[in-house]
Amino acid sequence: MGVAVRNGWWPARISGPAFFFALACVISWVMPGPAAAMDDHGAARAALTDLEAAIGEIVTVSNGYATDRHVYYRASQRAINALEGTHGREYVAADGNPGDASGAVGHTDALLDRAETPVWAVALQGAEANMQAAVAHLLDANHAHDLDSFSLAASRALTYLEVARGRPTEFGALGGLEGALANTVLGVPQGATMVDGCAEPTTAPAYGVDGGWIAWVTLSAGAGTWRLAENPGGSAVIMRPGMTVLPTAAASLVAKNCAGRHAAAPTADAPTEIATNAVKPGGSSPAAPALYTKQQAEAGSQIFAAQCVSCHGANLQGTAAPSVAGTDFISTAHKNGWSLANLRDIVVVNMPYKAPGTLSATAYADLLAFLLASNCYPAGTTPFPTNRDPAFTKIELGLVPGEHQGENKLGVCPVP
Repeated sequence: MGVAVRNGWWPARISGPAFFFALACVISWVMPGPAAAMDDHGAARAALTDLEAAIGEIVTVSNGYATDRHVYYRASQRAINALEGTHGREYVAADGNPGDASGAVGHTDALLDRAETPVWAVALQGAEANMQAAVAHLLDANHAHDLDSFSLAASRALTYLEVARGRPTEFGALGGLEGALANTVLGVPQGATMVDGCAEPTTAPAYGVDGGWIAWVTLSAGAGTWRLAENPGGSAVIMRPGMTVLPTAAASLVAKNCAGRHAAAPTADAPTEIATNAVKPGGSSPAAPALYTKQQAEAGSQIFAAQCVSCHGANLQGTAAPSVAGTDFISTAHKNGWSLANLRDIVVVNMPYKAPGTLSATAYADLLAFLLASNCYPAGTTPFPTNRDPAFTKIELGLVPGEHQGENKLGVCPVP
């Protein structure tokens, strides 16, 4: 690391975590500066900007070759200033402030200072605790007598700061500031269009929001340069006519929440005969509706084999994931009150597991036809639609009455 010499320290670089933090700074997502008006998004963005300024101070000095120990002391103090702001107990004005007057902790405090508990509160509470821990280690660095001690304290501070920054692929306690900006309404700039996150994207640019979570972000598919306010954190890019859809890491959570509400709250405009026409286990129900074509189901079987079989199994009874056909699946669907709309939303938003939402609309329609056929629903002459049909909310999933050719003991019907 380094040794003390008569006129200062022999310069050395911090190894270990600091190297990766330096790399992270180089490749970090490019974002606009904080808004003049401190709306929630602007405050969260300002907090992240101040935190990154603190990281930059430590990384820069650690990768330098200064022989004057005061250069290192000044860098750690400037990092403290960026975190605490001008009103912080450890703020030292003489060393300068690479952040703003409020500091990362001040902005975070302001966001958390409210009566309600937003969905992003846990991530910000974790970020603030880690920033305060980083300040404690930076103070240790300020009192270090040699470069080895400074490097150790600075590396520990950087570790806490990196956790406070978080990552856009996480939306819980470990999400930090980036996770909150990517997956919650903190990431929606003031004046941006917010729409129902439970519905399919139909407009761009827009944010699909439900319960404080962002499910997806849409951009225009027209020619031009389109800048994102934040990194949405998802791994998929979905191209649709007139728009590009970017699901967030929280998309699966939103889909689950939406499906649960559909099950718990039937639509008020549902006709009274829905209850008697629903296909239910053990009931004497009328014939199930024909919702797809035989050709779709056959095409869907190939998609299932290529995209789904590794998790749901060749017999659709599940391996790493739950069953999707047969008596057990239908009983679970009936118990939870799932409609055909719920099933479609889960498949279209969440699947395939490693690349959700990446299949074409036609492929999803074929795949759903295959699942219906495997659950013994009859084929018809009208294809399963590529868009979400409002009528699907009125079709409850259940056992199809009667005997079905080739149905196995698990209640799964064959599809060629």
